[in-house]
Order: sequence, then structure tokens, then C-alpha cells
Amino acid sequence: MFAISTAWNYKSDGKIQEMLAEIKELGFQAIELGYRLKVPELRELISLLAKMKLAVSSVHNFCPVPDDYPSLRHPSNYYRLSAVDEEERKLAVKWTKAAVDTAGQVSCNVVVIHAGTIELENDPTDMIRQYKAGQSDPAQFVRLRDQLLRDRENKKKPFWESVVKSLDEVIQYAQKRKVKIGLETRYYPTEIPNFEEIGYLLDLFPAEVMGFWHDIGHGEVNVRLGLVKNHRAYLDHYRNRLIGIHIHGVNGLKDHQAPFSGDFDGTSILAALSKETIKVIESHAYATPEEIKEALVKLKALWK
Repeated sequence: MFAISTAWNYKSDGKIQEMLAEIKELGFQAIELGYRLKVPELRELISLLAKMKLAVSSVHNFCPVPDDYPSLRHPSNYYRLSAVDEEERKLAVKWTKAAVDTAGQVSCNVVVIHAGTIELENDPTDMIRQYKAGQSDPAQFVRLRDQLLRDRENKKKPFWESVVKSLDEVIQYAQKRKVKIGLETRYYPTEIPNFEEIGYLLDLFPAEVMGFWHDIGHGEVNVRLGLVKNHRAYLDHYRNRLIGIHIHGVNGLKDHQAPFSGDFDGTSILAALSKETIKVIESHAYATPEEIKEALVKLKALWK
């Protein structure tokens, strides 16, 4: 299945029908419901799916976006399943369950989640900025990275306990509704899971209720930061649990470009996927309609 995330052309003006029509015109038959959709927008979108002959490949947590309390975070991390604060953790579970309910409403059986974050005093964006500076001082970048990883390991226990507790609650809820949780590759090294933790979490929960959702852009960033030796390692280790993939281009460390653009092609990674793997373009608004249309043609050619 080929789909595109509504993250590409969602606009806050609420013109949902126009958003779907643009996607349809590019040749897509399916969409991933992104993490910015508000309750009334989601309701309208669901009412239009049959008319526009669009299926839903997957739902990205949180969908709908929470509306009970304000948050300054990115909407995909509105609440954290890893939160040590019990009130926030419960809210994260509540709204993840709401995304599971959304999946049920649109006859979709996958919810993609961000599992959480290990909250540190050291801001990971300092390391990212050092890398983006052209590594004029590579040794300084390595020092920042390695210190961050040491801090992450030393402080992860309470956040890890919270995320396992949260996932256990979410999995029980999703299992009863025949919805599978897709554990997504993360971007920042402070986020959960890192490469090794993907395997640990997959071992905790059975394949019928949890699988691996690879993000090709995030995976490539992890390689460039020296966190993973090579990109194929994700498939070599977790192929048997892979259910879907987010596809987008990367330029330096800037992801969510048009597929095949920037300085990362990704064809060798994509060609190794099976036809059954759900394939979702998750480019953002700076990818043009022409680039998206061209990418869809290239993707389809890989699995003729």
C-alpha cells in the first residue's frame, strides 16, 4: 500500500475537503491520518473518505490532537507515554487510546506512536547544532554526543518504567480492538526507543499487537550522528516485525523533504522492503506537489 500523510498539506484553516482533493489528484488511494487533526476536522475527514474513495493506511498518534490542556510541544509529543509525572502519563495513555478508536472508525489496524523521551538537562539540539555547523570541530561534536548518551543511560530508568507501563495499558486496549501499535524510529538521541531498545520493546509485546514502524529519515539521521553503524541494520535486525515505513528525503540533518531529494536517496533501503510493508510518504509542506507526484511514480516502480 502506498499512502501519504496528511502532515504534507494540512493547514489550520480547516479546509479538509481541499486537502483530500489535492492528495487524490496526485494519484494516492490512501492516506495516513496525521497528528495535527482537531476533533471537528477529523470528524469531517472521516465523513468524506467514502465519497473521495480514500482508504486509511495508518493513524499517527495523536489523532485527534488533544484539546483538554494546552501544550508547547510538537503535537506528536503533546503528552509523553514516558512521563514520570503520573497525570501526564495517564493523559498520554488516554489520548493514545483515542487514536486507537480513530483507527477503528476508519477501518485501519495500525497506530504509529512516539514512545517517549528521556528528559535531560542537556538539550540534544546543542549537539544537532554542532553537527549542522559543518563539524568545524568534530571532536567537540563527539564530546557533546557521548556525554549526552552517558546522561541518557544514567537517567533513563524512571522514564523507561513509565513507557513500559503506558504501553502495557495501550496494548491491552488496542488488542481488544484488533489494532496494532507501530513503534517508530526516533530522531533525537534522547527519545525512546534507541536502536537497541526497539528490540527490547518488541520482545515485551507479541507481534499481533506491536510491530516496528521504520522512519527512513530518522534512521538516516541516526547513522549520520554516529548512533547506528549503517542504515540497513534496522531491516537486518527488525525486518520480521516491520509493518510500515515513513518515507521522506534528508538534507544534512533536515528531514521530511520530498522523497529522493536532498543528499539521501534511500532507494537501496526501500528496495529491500516487501510489497506488504505499508509505505507512507511523510514529507512536509516544503515538498512540492510535483515532487510528491514524481516520488510516487518512483516508489511504485520499485515494486512492479
